[in-house]
Amino acid sequence: MFIEELCNSPRFRRFMRKTYFEKLVFDVKRTEKGVKVIDEEHPYYEFKYLRNWEARNFLLDRPELFLKMLKAESEGLVEVIVRIQGEKQFRADLHKAILSDNFSEVADAWNQLRKEIMDKSLARLHTFIARGVKDTIKNECENMLAANCRKAYTDRLDQAPYRPTGMMLGTVPRVLALSNGAGNRGDAICWAYMEENGRVQENGKFTDLRLGNQEKFIPDGKDVAAFVELVERRKPDVLAVSGWSVETRKLYKELQDVIEAKKLMGAPYEDPEDDSERQDPLDVFIVNDECARLYHTSKRAESDHPGLPPLTRYAIALARYMQHPIREYAALGRDISSISFDPHQHLIPMDKLLKYLETSMVDMVNLVGVDINDAAHDSYTANLLPYVCGLGPRKAAQMLKIISQNGGEVINRVDLAGDVERQIKPAASPVVWVNCASFIMITFADVEQEGPEADYLDNTRIHPEDYDLARKIAADALELDEEDVKAEVDEFGPSAVVRRLVKEDQQDKVNDLVLEQYAEQLEKQMSQRKRATLETIRAELISPYEELRHNFQDLGTDQIFTMLTGETGKSLVEGMVVPVSVRRTFPTYLDVRLDCGVEGGIGENEYPEEVVRRQLQPREVWSMGQTIQAKITFLDRRKLTAQLTLRENEMRNPYKRTYDHGLDEWDAELEARDKKEARKVIDASSGRAQRVIKHPLFRPFNSAQAVEFLGPQSRGDCVIRPSSKGPDHLAVTWKVHEGVFQHIDVLELDKENEFSVGRVLRVGGKWSYTDLDELIVLHVKAMAKKVEEMMGDERYQSGSRQQTEQWLTTYTEANPKRSMYAFCLNAKYPGYFYLCFKAGQNAPLANWPVKVIPNAFELRGNKYPDMRALKNGFKLLFSNQGPGGQHNGVPRR
Repeated sequence: MFIEELCNSPRFRRFMRKTYFEKLVFDVKRTEKGVKVIDEEHPYYEFKYLRNWEARNFLLDRPELFLKMLKAESEGLVEVIVRIQGEKQFRADLHKAILSDNFSEVADAWNQLRKEIMDKSLARLHTFIARGVKDTIKNECENMLAANCRKAYTDRLDQAPYRPTGMMLGTVPRVLALSNGAGNRGDAICWAYMEENGRVQENGKFTDLRLGNQEKFIPDGKDVAAFVELVERRKPDVLAVSGWSVETRKLYKELQDVIEAKKLMGAPYEDPEDDSERQDPLDVFIVNDECARLYHTSKRAESDHPGLPPLTRYAIALARYMQHPIREYAALGRDISSISFDPHQHLIPMDKLLKYLETSMVDMVNLVGVDINDAAHDSYTANLLPYVCGLGPRKAAQMLKIISQNGGEVINRVDLAGDVERQIKPAASPVVWVNCASFIMITFADVEQEGPEADYLDNTRIHPEDYDLARKIAADALELDEEDVKAEVDEFGPSAVVRRLVKEDQQDKVNDLVLEQYAEQLEKQMSQRKRATLETIRAELISPYEELRHNFQDLGTDQIFTMLTGETGKSLVEGMVVPVSVRRTFPTYLDVRLDCGVEGGIGENEYPEEVVRRQLQPREVWSMGQTIQAKITFLDRRKLTAQLTLRENEMRNPYKRTYDHGLDEWDAELEARDKKEARKVIDASSGRAQRVIKHPLFRPFNSAQAVEFLGPQSRGDCVIRPSSKGPDHLAVTWKVHEGVFQHIDVLELDKENEFSVGRVLRVGGKWSYTDLDELIVLHVKAMAKKVEEMMGDERYQSGSRQQTEQWLTTYTEANPKRSMYAFCLNAKYPGYFYLCFKAGQNAPLANWPVKVIPNAFELRGNKYPDMRALKNGFKLLFSNQGPGGQHNGVPRR
């Protein structure tokens, strides 16, 4: 009873919570599963042996680390322990406070009971206080990460349209956007030209824009003349270039060379120094394509441009981005979460992330305002309207609907609240109108063109409740007395004075007014503090809705590198050993390419010692297309090139990620003990020394551990591991599909010793390879590609065999005179698929096994290179022998 009373005491609980948050530290305890799964290359290794980590370290520096720890805990890999620093002393102090000072057996017995009560109470309180502490810090860390994402998003939104040289900030440019996509051989360069109004006026394709060399009698590429003609005819303000491979950098350089050689110039502008007309060479920009990548294959793109190829839609999105970045982001809606603003944003709950990103969009939309008439006629502008203060998706949609019913055009802001006399329906309630009015603009083209109902102030950030102040300031700037003002208003309406100020181009006179006196009078007479409002009015009268965003942002070297390669400053660094593909061999040089597309070179000084000692020619050792392991010695992120080495002494010391831990924050003893135990287990396996192979995919796993390791990874990922069949075998486990893994037995031939890898690796007695990289690329990856092809086919069914057969039955019942077939995965035998078919409504269900082999499918002993050949081959086999050797008609295509 007393324990219950003590645990429920508000005072004691408040004291305990305060103590926990003041003296809180975290320890990480790896589980039995975590010992095996979390190796030195695992992302969770940085906290596997963490201890004595204070909460402030998470909240000040590393919020993502705590979220990763909790994620690892949810996966059963570690246990995050919450405790009080100096817990023994804290417990002793509590005991001292509750114990009696008397000396007797009875007093000792009571003291012992008090200790037990306190210890049990602390244990009970620890359970839910620790849970609450974790939840509190987790929430704070999520908020910090989300705030980082919000800041990064704001930086992207806070950029005006690209400003052509000599133009005002906010001027919308004419854009010619080009892209070569993946840049593969034979791929076209798609382009689109967009006018200032956002309309695509022209699009097409180029194939060769390389500049020739007259000295060497090399002609220009066949499309150079067409490109020059296009630029001279359309006169774009800027060229936008982007893509998703390093070939984009080459296209960028080709365009720069053509512009320089052909003297292609941008739009003329007036030099402010001597008022002369000038022209600069046409600008070329590599543009951020994160919006274009999401757009070009979307249903929205198909609806906007149904007749254009995806790459042309991609170019259109690039042009739109240069004209209005904020509109491109707003058009994404909830898909904005697909863009990476922080490498750890996946640790934030989706709803929380979207909420933070939405606040950034709200801030920026209300900074730039929304032209309501543009929104009524342009869906891209309408995407901004829900972010206006006081509105939202439903109110914005309702506003546009009412505007359409009122004739499709808003003359002034007051019309949004409705006008009974003019039979104008209210597009917003009075409260909503007050909230959103100053953020909705109505363009005021010209005093002479606009009717008397149009108000110049509707094109400013001035709220309608402050229009009288603005008109008073305009009247004082024009030095009009009350009688003059009344005469103007009686003749031309309430906005007459402001119209006259604009018509006479006298806005600069507003700067001569002393606004401090206005502010003092308003505060004395009306108890209103309007100093900041008066400054806003002055600025808006001079320059209505002035562009306050920053200039259009150039991408930095690291941003371009990540965009074109997919690699970051942490995923690809100097010192890493990476697989490279040999492109060409020269006597003194090896031309290679990394998986990410970065081109590399290996000089003769970096060849393996054995090659140098035996004086072998590169072509005798390496062949074109071969995949080998090499170590990066220099990485040029600007030029997207790398220098590598094959020297054995360098390869034996690859890059290892280091972690900076403070004193007594890392359990080095436990780490060393775990490594020692792991070596003992490996050495004791099968009563012999276990092999260790120098390869990034090698793991000392058994089959179950390999399956568990590959579980969260992608299809086609694999693990090389020791085989239980002996020292002349290896096993390769690769992921076929979710929950389906194939184990490949590899026989090693021509081995130098028991621990070396055989010079010949044979799989299934049919396929032979010279090294592990070749086996992975030509066997495992080739089969994974075939699995992708099978699962992407229109005849593939994602369900089980029973579900596929049920689908066939339903189909033939609906189409009694037709036959049908379908493929589905055989989960029982990894690497196999079922070919299920039914030759008509009354025919029995049947199935044939289809085996996936490197670069082909195998059906009844016949090999087929692709799905089309497989389906045609099946029909031919079926026509000749039927499901059981009889002819039952050919299933329909």
